[in-house]
Amino acid sequence: MTQSAGKRAKRAQKIFDKAVAAHRAGRLDEALGGYAEAVERNPQSSQTYNNMGVALRAQGAFHAAVASYRRAIAIKSDDAGSHSNLGNALRALGRHSAAEASHRQALALDENYLEARYNLGLVLKDQGLFEEGIACLREAVRRKADYVDAHWDLALALLMMGNLKEGFDEYEWRWRLPENSPRKFDKPAWNGGALDGRTILLHAEQGMGDSIQFARYAPLVAERGGEIMLECQRPLAPLFENLAGVGRVIAREDALPKFDLHAPLLSLPRIFETVLETIPAADAYLAAEPTRVAKFDGLLDPERLNIGIAWAGKPSHRNDRNRSAGLAPFIDLFGVAGATFHSLQVGPRAEDIAAMGSAGLIRDHAPLLQDFADTAALVSRLDLVICVDTSVCHLAGALGKPCWVVLPYTPDWRWLMDREDSPWYPSLRLFRQTKFGDWPGVFERVATALEETVAS
Repeated sequence: MTQSAGKRAKRAQKIFDKAVAAHRAGRLDEALGGYAEAVERNPQSSQTYNNMGVALRAQGAFHAAVASYRRAIAIKSDDAGSHSNLGNALRALGRHSAAEASHRQALALDENYLEARYNLGLVLKDQGLFEEGIACLREAVRRKADYVDAHWDLALALLMMGNLKEGFDEYEWRWRLPENSPRKFDKPAWNGGALDGRTILLHAEQGMGDSIQFARYAPLVAERGGEIMLECQRPLAPLFENLAGVGRVIAREDALPKFDLHAPLLSLPRIFETVLETIPAADAYLAAEPTRVAKFDGLLDPERLNIGIAWAGKPSHRNDRNRSAGLAPFIDLFGVAGATFHSLQVGPRAEDIAAMGSAGLIRDHAPLLQDFADTAALVSRLDLVICVDTSVCHLAGALGKPCWVVLPYTPDWRWLMDREDSPWYPSLRLFRQTKFGDWPGVFERVATALEETVAS
């Protein structure tokens, strides 16, 4: 190496080290700028390209991440980490077969590479190869008993297969996830025994759809002979006021009254040893408040089918970019004669209506929907709801209203696989992608079904 080449390499290393520090601090734009400068000075650094791919993937730039990982592999083809990272980026793009091949190559280079085995399990699950995927995840936790991520994804895979008993046992590993620390109470957790008149706090822990889905367990808890206090997200509090078995509803962040025991809502299926055949409250277990229902009476079309739609979920959901179809594919449905459409979308995405020229095609009720009790009142008056996988479909199902849910290729665990119905909500009909990202195919089937429904 010449003296000038040595200086360039040292300078490139300093730039790389500074970029790594920015990367670790979460300053991704700064890190990417540093990595780009480093590879200009030293284009043979596979590590720089690999790190660049990691930062790009964190920003959601999956195509660029794939290119970065491939450059890293071209320089150093025996680096198992780059192969597995490439597999992760390919998986994010829905290129599951290629992702599987990358993870298998990583394992061929290093049979003891646990992360590659875990990632292989995920992409096998994505392809519907559940037995192989679960076997990979089981092997990962066999080799590392406290492998939290592998336990967590094993839980999701088992639940998606309908193995609720073992799945909800594994689901308790969620408390070990860094972003999901359990709440601290000075009262013991409930194990399912007799309450003998004691007060138990049931508390929400995840999204509002989850709270709606698992609030169904409150009457079963009440049967154990205690007083039920339900803590939930503030927009849900009015909706749960009349939930059977609940004596008091507390909005999250409000001061908690005294209680004797506690249980998080999503631990109740494990406590009650739920299996598919024993899911409680299969029919409607929530009801709209009559006084709220009345304010929507004059806003519906008595001559047509009244259909509610919601096209976007919470952006922070880890699979939201795949599950939220957006308003665009719904617009084709607005041309179906004999139907009047009502927006159930609230928040910033309600602005999509005007932005996409649909103000004259759908009635926007966002200003009237101040909480879920309002949304429940409107849904109770509709003939049908069509929506993505978000809290609206849980609300419709809990009310027993017909609802068609459009699902991505790899859906959330609660929708199981290869079925158009839901054991959690008998009033729901599921429309699944048959290949990754194929919303047009889903909405073609929805449009056909809608035309048949209107005609009948």
